Amino acid sequence: MARSGVSVTVKGRLFTMSSQETRILANNIIQEIATIGEGELNRLLRPRPGGVYLSVAQAGKGKASTGHYRRNLRVRRRDLYARIDDGGVVYGPWLERGAGGTRFRGYASFRRTGQFMRRQVKPVATKHLDRFVKRMGG
Repeated sequence: MARSGVSVTVKGRLFTMSSQETRILANNIIQEIATIGEGELNRLLRPRPGGVYLSVAQAGKGKASTGHYRRNLRVRRRDLYARIDDGGVVYGPWLERGAGGTRFRGYASFRRTGQFMRRQVKPVATKHLDRFVKRMGG
């Protein structure tokens, strides 16, 4: 079964250093990027004014979803790793990519979120690195 998800992986000399301070720096960057990604994914899966993923109160009677899919989104964080996925919901790949033989092309929410997250890495890393350098006496 294909799963929908976005992973954050860092590499490079800074992130492989054994210093506790650099591990904290890397972890802070990863956690902020994951939080940004989670927010973007929630935004994409809650389009307005279409009502596709809105509650009854928001969309009006008969036009709302149950919100089940969005409720299954989760961010798994562990040390220098973060992953956002849909918890293995059976219809997740269909929502992401669509299906052959239908007109539905999929929402590409995870793909678009991954692209968005990649654009956020440099500004987020720069912000945290500036703080790190100041703390280290630079």
